Amino acid sequence: MALIREDKNFRHFLWGRLIAEIGSRITREGLPIVAVLAVGATSASLGLLAALTMLPGLVLGTPVGNWVDRVRRRPILMGANLFRAGLLLCIPLAALLHHLRFWEILVVSTLVSAVSVAFHVADRAYFPFLVTRSRLDEGNRILGSVEALGETTGPAVMGILIQLVGAPFALIFDALSNVVSAVSLGLIRKPEPMPSENRPPQTAGSGHRRTFAGLRVLRSHPVIRPLAITMAQDSFFGGFHAALYEIYALKTLHLSPLELGILITTGGFGSFVGSFWVSRVTRRLGLGRAMRLTFGMASVLTLAVPLAHGPVVVAFVFLLTAQVFGDLFATMYEINARIAEQALTPDHWLGRVEGGLRVVQGGLGVIGALLAGLLALWITPRGAIWVASLGTIAAGLWLWNPNLLAFHRSDQKAEHVWD
Repeated sequence: MALIREDKNFRHFLWGRLIAEIGSRITREGLPIVAVLAVGATSASLGLLAALTMLPGLVLGTPVGNWVDRVRRRPILMGANLFRAGLLLCIPLAALLHHLRFWEILVVSTLVSAVSVAFHVADRAYFPFLVTRSRLDEGNRILGSVEALGETTGPAVMGILIQLVGAPFALIFDALSNVVSAVSLGLIRKPEPMPSENRPPQTAGSGHRRTFAGLRVLRSHPVIRPLAITMAQDSFFGGFHAALYEIYALKTLHLSPLELGILITTGGFGSFVGSFWVSRVTRRLGLGRAMRLTFGMASVLTLAVPLAHGPVVVAFVFLLTAQVFGDLFATMYEINARIAEQALTPDHWLGRVEGGLRVVQGGLGVIGALLAGLLALWITPRGAIWVASLGTIAAGLWLWNPNLLAFHRSDQKAEHVWD
């Protein structure tokens, strides 16, 4: 925690991020509830909502990554926050005027997701500059703790707000949280240079070549490649869980909405604990082996979801095990994967590499979510979740790549493919 004490700019960044993380969880969990309670959306409508929320990552990832590598990143973060705030306020305003329709929720959700692609790509590219590369490990682990705290707190705040003011008006909190995040970023006083000032001349290239350069790196870098393939397979089968988890818990296992909300909150608690343990595990095993172990544990624990059966109490315990311990190990893996990606990527490539990862994640997530619905009709939701769990476990095999296993520390040099 020395970084928090020593760096005022980092403290501004963290406070804004914490409020924004709580708000974003309200919208992520709350928008489907708004669609169901306010406009009577069906299961098919919710599936469409989930797919369109993932789609911007596929469409915008590479061009946004190219753009982020050509401009300062902090103004993008501030603008994205303010733009999201304005979009989110459209829903409570429409509800207040009694004109809220499902298509409006669909449009707002898709636009918020599109703006979020720009935010997340710029955020990953800006973070190494903010904390400096020598403190990437510490900074990312603190950031992981803040994100986990938001995941723990957000659903609880959402439930309280929906109970007090109704589902559409609960989104006002997320709009305000984006404004707070923008203000906190504005308080940062560390001057940010233009990426072009640090870019070697040979990296300029044509516009088309630059746009798709991030995807070429994912394909050819000896360490980033296995991470990208693991993300691709994990995102595909993660789309199954995104589409079917709520229906499976409520309809197949007969859990109540309250019990489902408790499960989501406990997953955040597991993530919070994982963010504190990751440093100790990584120091003992090295970065590459720690990623292999934590992803393997997280993926095996997903088997508790399709194994859930019997009385509601028993089924709840199975899902609780998957949520708490699965999220604990998944957070440890995600923090280390983020450290590896940022440590291995030069500053002037960070946007394009992250944009490429967003394409992989968004595109395969959409396909997985749509396929899950069809597969569930054929072999039941439980059967489809079995397929997802086994596929996620198989994704961990890519992490046995010898280049990744030899990668012990975030500052270790590896072969680069940057042109």
